[in-house]
Amino acid sequence: MRDNALTVALARLAGLPFALFGRRSFMLPRRALILQPCCLSQVLLTTPLLSLLCEAYPSARFDWAVTDWARPAVAGNPHLTQLVSLGQSPLEQRSWRELRDVAQRLREEEYDTCFIPSRTTSAALLPWLAGIPQRIGLNVNGRGFAHTLPVTPPETAVHAADVYLSLAGVLGIEPERIQGRGLEFYPADMDRTAVTALLVEKVDWLGDVPLVIIHPGGGQNPVRPDERKRWPMERFALLASQLMRHHGVKVVLVGGETDRPLSQAIQGMLAQPVVDLAGRLTLGELGALCEVADLYIGNDTGPTHMAVAVGCPTLAIFGPSDPALSGPYAPRGRAVALWHEYAAPFAWDVGVTAEEVVKTAVSFLTT
Repeated sequence: MRDNALTVALARLAGLPFALFGRRSFMLPRRALILQPCCLSQVLLTTPLLSLLCEAYPSARFDWAVTDWARPAVAGNPHLTQLVSLGQSPLEQRSWRELRDVAQRLREEEYDTCFIPSRTTSAALLPWLAGIPQRIGLNVNGRGFAHTLPVTPPETAVHAADVYLSLAGVLGIEPERIQGRGLEFYPADMDRTAVTALLVEKVDWLGDVPLVIIHPGGGQNPVRPDERKRWPMERFALLASQLMRHHGVKVVLVGGETDRPLSQAIQGMLAQPVVDLAGRLTLGELGALCEVADLYIGNDTGPTHMAVAVGCPTLAIFGPSDPALSGPYAPRGRAVALWHEYAAPFAWDVGVTAEEVVKTAVSFLTT
């Protein structure tokens, strides 16, 4: 059920009886569900909310309903008891019957509370269909019509992670406990073991030179794919060449299976060899690799947030999207987003240059 002007208008009308009869005071959760189905970036940006809720309500059990696409982002999170699979497709692409089927599965889990940081009409509808009595979620443009505790984010909450954390702000949790929350991602021990072997056998890296991870792909969000987010591959090639030639770094290219043609094309532009691991790492293994790397450089894509979450110094390159809304969420100095304001339509001709990225990368490597 895709959001459009009609569904938003209907949601506002449907919200009238909920506003009159469906609101209730907050009750401490015992068996709670986080409903943030998609995608990697949004799921990772919701992990500060999860850690805060688990700290505030230590006796409660927390599960997470997530699509298979975004599941790896929270698969190893120790705060969660169970992941509820929502299948492959986003909720917005489900029919009414498919939503009811999912709701029936959730009903069987007998949750008493659902936290809904997703801002879609489908995400508001699903917990109500599932009969979850306490539904705490964002209410933006009337889409949170079925929440028992609808939350309008404050104007000061601009970044997506702060918007999601605004759910905690209405529950009486002290502001000082909310501030300073970071993203969380937990590679498994077997991921770290596999990466250790990989670094020795394939990368030939023993920690003697800086290790730089470059992720040139992205823009494949199943809800809103946008390949304009990809910085031009010629600039990635120039970046890698400059870092290897003048700063003696070891460069590793990463990405998904669909990014392999891109990484191979970049290799073909380089005079020096790089290690190409695109399509060969799980997200957990990529996280373990980022744990030991000196720098990660990538586009506006989920793995960039994962690099931030494991504490890797991160340089994010933004194009059509504003990093103030969804850029790296990390303490100042640990992550930098480069971006140029533009007049539509967007084009990389007026976007971030190779010289800017090289300069910023060098500053990371020399401080």
